[in-house]
Amino acid sequence: MRSLEFATDLMVQDGQTEIQRFDDRFVQRTPDEPNYWFGNRVVFYEPPKSADNLIAQFHSDIPEAKHICISWDVPNLSIQSVKDVFESTGLRLEQGDVLALRQDLRRADVPEGINIRPLVSASDWQQSEAIGRADLLKNDAPEAGLDTFLKNKTVARQEQIAKGLGQWFGAFDGDTLAGDMGIFNDDRLIRYQSVQTHEAYRRRGICSALLCTCLDWAKSRAPDALPVIVANADTDAGRLYRRAGFSLVETTIAAYRAPE
Repeated sequence: MRSLEFATDLMVQDGQTEIQRFDDRFVQRTPDEPNYWFGNRVVFYEPPKSADNLIAQFHSDIPEAKHICISWDVPNLSIQSVKDVFESTGLRLEQGDVLALRQDLRRADVPEGINIRPLVSASDWQQSEAIGRADLLKNDAPEAGLDTFLKNKTVARQEQIAKGLGQWFGAFDGDTLAGDMGIFNDDRLIRYQSVQTHEAYRRRGICSALLCTCLDWAKSRAPDALPVIVANADTDAGRLYRRAGFSLVETTIAAYRAPE
């Protein structure tokens, strides 16, 4: 992979996603999570020239998919150049900012009354799903199939944790989950996953504290690995990561459409 995003995506999904490689693209399938659009996609190696051809290739490669999800393993591809090609397709374009930590993390204390620990019980994971559900609906995700998607994600995460590939940490106010964050690593890379905070606990330093706990856990296993996180620059989360010491290393582009 040329992009750190795709390299760490496949690291996180090791053993759960299937990759089929061609000269001009790779096809990613996640059989147990058909509603996971970014786990069932076609990633091309060159910038787009014909939207119709790329969409037709997606349908040929993943004919059972009810969605469309296309990406490019072309770091710093211009989003405007993709818009020019896809403007009449109705697909949504999304730019991801790939941030890396090449210096010491700016430390943050755990907020008073908050305890950070791994997610363990069924209630822990159900609360995580509820936070994710609220966030996805706020971002216009379709409600149909959403609960199944979230439950499948929980199962996948628990399986990866059981294999020793990563861990999922929650910030708890008593028994109430205020926010949670995943962290995965190999010898070279560390990847943060699905950072989320309950709406009632935002702007209290929950995310900053989780960043520290997760990094400490991963660095104890892979001290020389590069920490990576993917976010959008114009969001509160993107600005928070930069304040913590992360800096932009590349951007990536995806084009997708939810099931109709």
